[in-house]
Amino acid sequence: MPLHMAQSICVAWLLLLAVIVLSDMTNGGVHGPIEGYNSLDELTTMPAGLATMPTAAYTHPKWMEPYFDPSTPRNVTALMGKSAYLSCRVRNLANKTVSWIRHRDIHILTVGSYTYTSDQRFQATHHQDTDDWTLQIKWAQKRDAGMYECQISTQPVRSYFVRLNVVVPTATILGGPDLHVDKGSTINLTCTVKFSPEPPAYIFWYHHEEVINYDSSRGGVSVITEKGDVTTSFLLIQNADLADSGKYSCAPSNADVASVRVHVLNGEHPEAMQTGSSGCQYNWLTIVMLLGLVLGYSQRQQQHCATLATWGTRSRDVTLAASESDIRRTTTSSAAAAATAAAKRAAAGGGLEASPAASRSSSNSRQACHAHAHAHAKRSCHR
Repeated sequence: MPLHMAQSICVAWLLLLAVIVLSDMTNGGVHGPIEGYNSLDELTTMPAGLATMPTAAYTHPKWMEPYFDPSTPRNVTALMGKSAYLSCRVRNLANKTVSWIRHRDIHILTVGSYTYTSDQRFQATHHQDTDDWTLQIKWAQKRDAGMYECQISTQPVRSYFVRLNVVVPTATILGGPDLHVDKGSTINLTCTVKFSPEPPAYIFWYHHEEVINYDSSRGGVSVITEKGDVTTSFLLIQNADLADSGKYSCAPSNADVASVRVHVLNGEHPEAMQTGSSGCQYNWLTIVMLLGLVLGYSQRQQQHCATLATWGTRSRDVTLAASESDIRRTTTSSAAAAATAAAKRAAAGGGLEASPAASRSSSNSRQACHAHAHAHAKRSCHR
């Protein structure tokens, strides 16, 4: 083959290769969006020749939509009277808005950085460096506890729920309400502060409503405080004396006062002393039980007396009836005897002069019978 023909064939192949490369670079014949463009709007700014090429609908990648940072705390604990902060971190927010809603009454609190409630304790703050939308509740109260919703204005809306717990720190002195120590020993009082998001700034100890001076001339008084989730304060009083008896109080900066009463014993026995009010409660219970027994016994006695009275009445009626029957029989017998005696005397010549004597005998017999019946009825009633 002549040399010039070989050179022509090589040039043709080189031209064909150049056309193929240029076709790939211009996306010729390929359907869909041009690589490097993010929306169809940008295609409208392309040259007329490229814009007329057929394209497919473009779908925004999922990772470009707004979403919540799952590491955001879902439970927040706040101290009553202090500010509570609820966080909501939203990534790729773009032109959407973030709102805070209180679930207790489905009340919109904030939209963006604007507050939509008359309660000015609520305020939303946006921290651009962390994509955090923080809801602040000033001077938190117990009624503020509950569920709150952080909402993104997508279609449909997206929500992230945060629960707020409002706690009241409590102080307790162990071993109360009364402590007994021997004279000359060491008084050791332990005060604990629980349910506090942060340790108290200070804890004061009082004796008889006066702040204890650890540098007093008495000496031997010291305090040790350990801070943590549960803050503990120890009050140590060495060589206890009778004057150290009385009321001691622990007063943290963020909790109510706790008190205990200390009794320094000089040979006495604690069980012989009246401490607390539990003994009084048992005394009242005993009194109530005794009153119930007395009332029950009194009712039974009244019922028994009523029964005896009924039986006594019946016995008296029976006795009186029997006595009247006896009287009739006695009277009849006496009258017959008197009549017989009178007849005999009349036959002997005594006439009717014996009649008054018979009458007196009959009257005496009747009185004796009545007296006997009355005595018998009286004995029956007493029984």
